[in-house]
Amino acid sequence: MDKHVRNNLIFALFLISLGGLMLHLRIHPPLVKGEIEWYRTIPFFAGIITIFLITFLFLKKETAPWAYLLNGLTVILGVLLMSHFSLGKWDSSVSFPFAILSTTLGDSIILLGKFMVGKTLFESYYPERVKNNWKWPITIRFLYNGWWAIHAVLITVVYSIGFIFLKKLL
Repeated sequence: MDKHVRNNLIFALFLISLGGLMLHLRIHPPLVKGEIEWYRTIPFFAGIITIFLITFLFLKKETAPWAYLLNGLTVILGVLLMSHFSLGKWDSSVSFPFAILSTTLGDSIILLGKFMVGKTLFESYYPERVKNNWKWPITIRFLYNGWWAIHAVLITVVYSIGFIFLKKLL
C-alpha cells in the first residue's frame, strides 16, 4: 500500500477517535457538579488511548500488531459498554424505530468502522499474512475476523457474569 494512503488511514483513525471522545464528553462528561464519577471516565480514557497511543503505534510496522490488538479490544469494550448502557433504557414498549434511533447502535456502527480502518492498516503492513496459505482458515487465525468474534463473545460472557455477581453483591 502507498505510504500516502496509509497515512490518510491513520489520520482517519485519529479523526474517528477524536470525534468519539468529543461525543462522549458531550453525552456523559466525567465531571458532574465538580465531582468525578468514575464510570464516566472509562470512555474518556479509552478515547485518549485511541487518539494518542493507538494512532502512534500504527505509524510503524513493528508496532502495528499492538495497535491493531488495542484498537480491536477498545472496539469490543466500547460496543459492549454502549450496548449495556442502551439496554438500561429499554422498556416493554420498545419498537423498531426506537431500537434503531434511540440506542447506541449508530455509535457501535461507527466503532466497527474504526475497527475496519485499523484492520486495513494492519493488513497494509503485513499483506503476506493475508495471502499465505496457512494451515488454519483465515476466519479463525490470530487477529482475523473469527478471532475477534470469539473474543467479543468471551469478553461479553465474562462481563455479563461479573455484572450479575456484582449486582447480587450490592
